[in-house]
Amino acid sequence: MSDQNITKFYIIIFTLSFFSLAAALYVEYILGFKPCILCIYQRIPYAIAIFISLIVFFIGNRNILLIILGLTFLAGILLSGYHVSIEKGIIEPLFSCTGENIKALEKEEILKSLNNIQPDCKDVDFSIFGVSLATLNFIISFVLTIVIVYIFKYAKK
Repeated sequence: MSDQNITKFYIIIFTLSFFSLAAALYVEYILGFKPCILCIYQRIPYAIAIFISLIVFFIGNRNILLIILGLTFLAGILLSGYHVSIEKGIIEPLFSCTGENIKALEKEEILKSLNNIQPDCKDVDFSIFGVSLATLNFIISFVLTIVIVYIFKYAKK
């Protein structure tokens, strides 16, 4: 694969990661759907991918950056796969996904506490064509990881 094609690949990664983060922020802040803690964690690989893409644009293509990018999306597969399996009821969460419990006695404190509670990771509040964002993230991360492995293993020769 030529350096020009690798550059195009990183442009695609940058664009996809940017729009994925923008869509997540749009759903959260504009549409008003509060994300669970795992939803927030699943944004991290996209932020790292944007950072790696910018590094490639400024210092050039390095194999180590492709490996780091592959590991980043592999982490995305693990995070989103874990989240999807919680949503589907396959496994129970290893830690509490619902935030802190309400420990207030006053009515005003209880109302304030309700606004700070994060949604449960089991609940799918927002979906696209019946597919949760965690499932969509799993698919995207899986495909990108396969493409990165292919580029690293076959196309770099």
